[in-house]
Amino acid sequence: MKRLSRAEQAERNRALVLAAARRVFLARGYHGATLEQIADEAGFSKGVVYSQFESKADLFLALLEARIEERAAENARLAESLPGGDLLALLDHLARGDHATPGWLLLVIEFRVHAARDAELSRRYAAAHARTVEALAGVLAAVYARNGQAPAIPPRQLAELLLAFSAGAALEHAANPELGGRQLDAQLARVLEPLVRPPAPAQAAGSARP
Repeated sequence: MKRLSRAEQAERNRALVLAAARRVFLARGYHGATLEQIADEAGFSKGVVYSQFESKADLFLALLEARIEERAAENARLAESLPGGDLLALLDHLARGDHATPGWLLLVIEFRVHAARDAELSRRYAAAHARTVEALAGVLAAVYARNGQAPAIPPRQLAELLLAFSAGAALEHAANPELGGRQLDAQLARVLEPLVRPPAPAQAAGSARP
C-alpha cells in the first residue's frame, strides 16, 4: 500500500474531521457540539483537529463552504438537465434539497444568530451567504435564458427571496411539526408562482376588451 505524503495525510485528516463535524453538529447543534466530541468522532486527538482548524467556528464555516459548493454544483447540473428549463421543477428540487439533511437549516440559522454577535464571524458568514445567493441567482438566470423569458423579478432578488422563505419555513416547521415540510413547500410554491412566471405581455392599446 502506497504511503501517503504529509500533504496527502493532512488532506485526508481534514476530510475525516469535516465528516465527523457534520455528524456531531447535526446531532448536537452548534452550541452543543465541542471540538473534543468531533475529535472523538473522527478518531483523532483534539490536537489533530486544531492542526486543521483554529476554532469551532472556523470548522463550521469550512463545513458550510463545502455545503455551499456542493449544492451549487447540484443545482447547476439539474438546471442544465431540465427539459425546456422548467423553473418550477428546479424550485421543487431546491425544496427537496432543504429536507434531504434534516436539521441542517436549523443548524445554519443557529450559527447565524451566534455569528451576528461577533463582527468578524458575521463578516465571514455574510461572505459565504453572498456566494450562495450569487450561485442560485446564476442558476435561475440560466433557466430563464434557456426559456427565452424575462423573469417577473431579477434573478438575484428571486434568489434572496427563496433563501429567506427557506429559512423561515425551517423555523415554522420547528414550531409546528404537524405542518409537514412538503405541505409547507406546496403553500410557498403557490405564493411564489406569480414571481417565478414571466410577466404576461401588456395588452395592446385599443384592443378589444372581453
